Amino acid sequence: MDHTKPAIQPENLADQIAELLLHGGTLGSVYDYSEQDYEVLYALGHSLYAQRRYFDAMKAFGFLVMHNHLERRFMNAFASSLQMIKSYEEAIKYYTMSSVMDMSDPAPTFHTCECMIALGMVQEAREGLGMVIGQCRDAAHAALKERAQALLDLLDKQPAIR
Repeated sequence: MDHTKPAIQPENLADQIAELLLHGGTLGSVYDYSEQDYEVLYALGHSLYAQRRYFDAMKAFGFLVMHNHLERRFMNAFASSLQMIKSYEEAIKYYTMSSVMDMSDPAPTFHTCECMIALGMVQEAREGLGMVIGQCRDAAHAALKERAQALLDLLDKQPAIR
């Protein structure tokens, strides 16, 4: 039995990639990236992030998202890097995708609200924080619920931004 992958044909590359993605594949599978390859780059991204080298971390995490868009933690790390370099609109897009990937995790919505506040979208952030607080039902989300409530309380105390 022949276990070789079918050859990529340059003349219909876009169609082949679309077919791959439609069937749950990733761009990284075209290049035969392994889980170890992803983990090494993810660790590098975290190291850069910890060093406050957010732009460099964004590049590492962006590569991961581009090559494995199905891994939520890559999406969150990329969004967080975007947020740290004040690319708030872009961060919101990736936090939103992460939220859709796991609707039970309120953290991406919380960070979306932080970005909204930075963009002056205070009313939208208030609504989002209310959603976060409602989602935080178990002990694992207790700290996040406290942070969301504290941020909402702070917004409520700011008459100029109501």
